[in-house]
Amino acid sequence: MRKVLLPIFGFLALALACGGAAWADTVDDPLHGVCNGAGSGTCSDNGTNTPLGNSTTFGFSISPGPQTGDLLLDILVPNNYTLPASFAITGTHGGVLNNLSISATATLVNNVAWTSGSLATYLGITASPSNPIDAYLPTAVALDPGATGFFVFKADTGVSKIWDNANAANGPTFTMVNGLGAGGYIIGFCSTGCSSPYVATANSGALVVTPEPPSLMMLGAGLLALAALASRRSLTA
Repeated sequence: MRKVLLPIFGFLALALACGGAAWADTVDDPLHGVCNGAGSGTCSDNGTNTPLGNSTTFGFSISPGPQTGDLLLDILVPNNYTLPASFAITGTHGGVLNNLSISATATLVNNVAWTSGSLATYLGITASPSNPIDAYLPTAVALDPGATGFFVFKADTGVSKIWDNANAANGPTFTMVNGLGAGGYIIGFCSTGCSSPYVATANSGALVVTPEPPSLMMLGAGLLALAALASRRSLTA
């Protein structure tokens, strides 16, 4: 028996040593947000999240790609916002041939906000990565100091072919979600058909709504103008 089992155990150990990393990558391969933003700091993975900036469209890539599966969108709304009834989701390049229009509605998942733990646990699913709240809340608080968590809205956009990052434009492309303010997030999940039960979005690939650069420039110009006006008044006084 030992002569039979030892070679088997040895083979399994070797397989785990040589292929364990590759197997883990298959389980953990995430989605990554992409969009059409342009300009410094806009729609590029900064190692923490991916700012949407002045983007008008967005989508998700997957690695390895392409993969065909059911693409779900989760919209995270800071929990100090006035909640909308729902969010309308529209897009193009849906379906297994990427030739269909997309129309879906994101509705509230739970009346109790997500304030701790992982998004996967909050949603009651098994997903990789699990998306801990600490990957999102600090940025949201920096943009919206009153936030202590998120309300989550979910939309099922249907089965589509999702492409690798270099060819992400071939896959589903969504119009920006109206009414989602600074500190809000868009996160993708691929369920049925992808390489694990739920392939989640990489934490740094989550799309976060930030003030548009032109708005910041206008705000800065306004503050400078007010400072100059105050200076003039103090001189004349």
